[in-house]
Amino acid sequence: MIAIRQILQPSHVNLSLSSTELEPAVSEVLSLLSGDIRILQWNALRESVLQRRAPAINAHGCGIIIAHGRTDAVGSLVMAVGRSQEGFPSKDTTENVRLVFVAGIPFALNNDYLRVVGTIARLCGNNELVQELLSASRPDAFIDILCSGETVL
Repeated sequence: MIAIRQILQPSHVNLSLSSTELEPAVSEVLSLLSGDIRILQWNALRESVLQRRAPAINAHGCGIIIAHGRTDAVGSLVMAVGRSQEGFPSKDTTENVRLVFVAGIPFALNNDYLRVVGTIARLCGNNELVQELLSASRPDAFIDILCSGETVL
């Protein structure tokens, strides 16, 4: 079983997104993965993630997006995260989107895909954890918070 800590690296966490709209924000977060050796075909990964048009969900005072693509353009699971200080509107939520998760998942890792995406969705249902993610000061602290919630599940 693959844990979030194994796929999310500090260099793939941006705590100050500049984008103020959904698709540019997903692209900004996705760009954090550029150059990652686990990505076999960058354009195919990008297309797979953007094609899904992930909806935003409400989570304790902020909107969250979990944009993901299932594709063999990646050799293993990859993930990046962005946080917007002010957030931006989405037609899917009543709250501004503040957290953007992006993942690329190989078709062969279906069970890990379901577990990782499901874990993120459940973690975002925890008000205390969401507030900690919104106030994390460093990428490694953000990852630690995510992983502490993951072990509770």
